Amino acid sequence: MTDISQVRLSAKLVVLSCCHTARGQIKTEGVVGIARAFLGSGARSVLVALWALQDRATEEFMGRFYENLVQGKSASECLHRAMKWMRNNRFSEVRQWAPFMLVGDDVSFHFGEKK
Repeated sequence: MTDISQVRLSAKLVVLSCCHTARGQIKTEGVVGIARAFLGSGARSVLVALWALQDRATEEFMGRFYENLVQGKSASECLHRAMKWMRNNRFSEVRQWAPFMLVGDDVSFHFGEKK
């Protein structure tokens, strides 16, 4: 977290698709963890995991998340759609589709736009 805090980012979205990335120390100012370090360094939004992840489920989830992101949907909509797809397609256990949480702004991307 110290290293991240010392870097200035201009990232709209940071995705931390590994186990327990939402963890942190509970302090007076709230939960202090890696997500907060990224936000403090300039990232507008961070996708984190609340608990241990299954490799296959995470692979499917991220595929659906990014598929929707490329279509221009907001990060929160992508999260919702990926969770819904998981529940309806062989990943119905809560531990498979519900570990991810979005912290920060609800960002979106517009790929292929001309400047």
